[in-house]
Formats: sequence, C-alpha cells, structure tokens
Amino acid sequence: MKVVMLTRTVFPFHDYGGLEKFVYYLGKNLIKEGVDVEIVTSSNKTEARKEDGLKYTFVPPLVSSSSNFPHLIRAGHLYLNYNLFNISAAKYLAKKKFDILHSYEMAAQRYLHLEKKSPTIVQAFNNEVCKAPGFKKFLWKPAMLQLKDCMVQCDAIASEGEFQNKEIVELFGVDEKKIIVIPVGVDLASVKKQLKIRALTREELGFSDKDLVLISVNRITAVKGVDYLVDAFSIIKSEHENAKLLLIGSGPEEGRIKKQVHNLKLTESVLHLRNVSESLLFNYYSQADVYVSPTLQDDFLIGILEAMACRLPIVSTGQSFLVHSGINGYVVPKKNAKAIADAVLKMYDKGECKKMGKMSQEIVKEYDWRVIASKAIKEYERLI
Repeated sequence: MKVVMLTRTVFPFHDYGGLEKFVYYLGKNLIKEGVDVEIVTSSNKTEARKEDGLKYTFVPPLVSSSSNFPHLIRAGHLYLNYNLFNISAAKYLAKKKFDILHSYEMAAQRYLHLEKKSPTIVQAFNNEVCKAPGFKKFLWKPAMLQLKDCMVQCDAIASEGEFQNKEIVELFGVDEKKIIVIPVGVDLASVKKQLKIRALTREELGFSDKDLVLISVNRITAVKGVDYLVDAFSIIKSEHENAKLLLIGSGPEEGRIKKQVHNLKLTESVLHLRNVSESLLFNYYSQADVYVSPTLQDDFLIGILEAMACRLPIVSTGQSFLVHSGINGYVVPKKNAKAIADAVLKMYDKGECKKMGKMSQEIVKEYDWRVIASKAIKEYERLI
C-alpha cells in the first residue's frame, strides 16, 4: 500500500507543534507496519529527500505560521502561500500513483477538484480557529470555506476522537457517517529510550530536589492560555516558596508573557526555553512534578500525551478523554487561574503526584503510535 501524507508543515523541518509531530510519527509508524509512505510538504524550493526512513517531497512555497510579522500581515501571508502550495501540490500529485491521500487542514483543496484522484482522507486537526470570535473569525473565513470544501469533496474525514465528531458535523455540515477516528499519539518506545539517557538534572536547570516543579509545553499563543498559567503560578508561589515553572515553546505572545512574569515578580522562578530538541524534550518533562495545560482548546494536545508518557500527573482545562479527574490528575474550568492553582496545590499537598503519574503512564498506552498506525491502516484498506 502506498500512502501520501499532504501537509503544509512537518517535524523536523518546520514548526514543532502537534500537527507537525502527528504527521511525522504516524508516517514513521506506518512504515514499521509495511506501508510505503511519502510526505509532501512545503518549502521555498522543490526537492526530494529521505530521512528516518521517510520519503519527503518539498514543493513551493514555504507555508509556516512562524514569523515576526504583525498578526494581520502574518495571516494574509500565510493564506496566500497556503493557496500557492495547494496548487503546487495538486500539480505534483496529479502525476503520481498512490492508494490513499491522507491530507491535513485544507492542503488537498485543489487536488480534490481534479478529475482523477485517489481516495482522500482530510484531517482538520484543529478546529479552534473556526470558532474564533469577532475579527479573527472574519479574517479566517475564506480558509474555513476551503476547509469545508475539502470535507465535502473527500472520501473520509478523520477526527482526533469521538469527542470531536459532533463539532465537525456542526461546523462543516457533513454527514457523521463520513467521519473516522485517527487520534493523536505518542511514541512510547522513543520516550522510554530518551528517558534512559538522563541527559539533564534539576541542578543544571537551577532547580533542587525539594522544589515543586511545574512544566507546560506549548506554542506561546493566545489560545494556549499561558497567561492564566502564569497567574496560577503566582498563587502557587505564594503558598510554596519552592515552586518553579518551566515553560517550553515559542510564539507571538512571548513578549506579553515575559512582561507578565516580570510584573508578578516571578522572573527568578520561571525558566522559559524557546526551542528544545526532540532528543532532550522528554528529559525536561522528567524533571517536573506536575504538567499543567491551561489551554482554551478542546482538541487533542500532544504535550499532555508526552507528559503522561513521562509519568506525570496532569492539571488541564480540558481533554477529559485523557485527564480523568481524581485518577491521573484534574480537569478544571478554562480561563480560571485560581482553579488551576487549587488543583495543583491539592495534588501536591495530598502527596498524590506519584500515584497519579503512574496512572497517566497506564492510560497513555492506548495512544502509542504503533496502535494508532494499525487503526489508520484499517481505515485506509476500507477506502481502497
């Protein structure tokens, strides 16, 4: 079976977010199951290469949301390049023979209108922008119309879980029978290997064994709710002077978060790392006591899965399908710094961290990429 995965960005060539890792790890594990995989993605130049057993084809132009442009200019630049990429990708794919196209976001929009095409799965991956209020929703409306067109024209729509199916039907007006589930995963074998290396210590990070260390791995964007985490950390710090916060990620909200940390006099207790290599990331997780996700999103978040794989308890403002309150952590209301702080303090003061972390490690097993790759293959075979 030959599968082409079509995406504007992919790890490790572009950003380090959930979409990028999803494509990379699913592709890598499909290969382990005997599937011939080619990833078609964006670049400023046309080229083909092979890395980690995966075949990559790059077509122009580069489509990345990572830039220092003001939001309006950045959005316009991204949308224009995305459409140009769609055209290039459709021209390339029209000449190829393959069994399944697994496309992400609106990348297959032009391809789906070709007269001859292979069975196509569209995975929206992140629907949050569709629900954005006010001007932002207006700004992204053309892209959402194109995404809806993809979902209408494709053979199947992949959701991240049953929790997302109703939302997809309501947002895009599609038949729920068209939806299949291919969830986000985590490479447990890779995590286990990285944790054995133990390349970092708390002392090297400026922490001690007596510290209460919180970690959060996110793009620093408004939808990730990092400002609520900083406010929550201020409350936690007032209760436990030994509290530390490790933030990993970059994004357009960095300046505002840095100013917030400074104004709350937390600078000495907050360590912010912008770019951490995949080979070291899990070692950072392993130095923490609690993972906190202050997100405003309801989608799957790969950071939560990675933290669970590292045996961490979770405090999250969503994702109850991963975080089972009272079992491996607590789910608290969104946009509520006090609720975040109270959950962390409850877990820590009652000595529940290690017990809940162990439960996280058990729950996450069903989200191993090998399991998810097998599910994806069954869906591919059904469509051929």
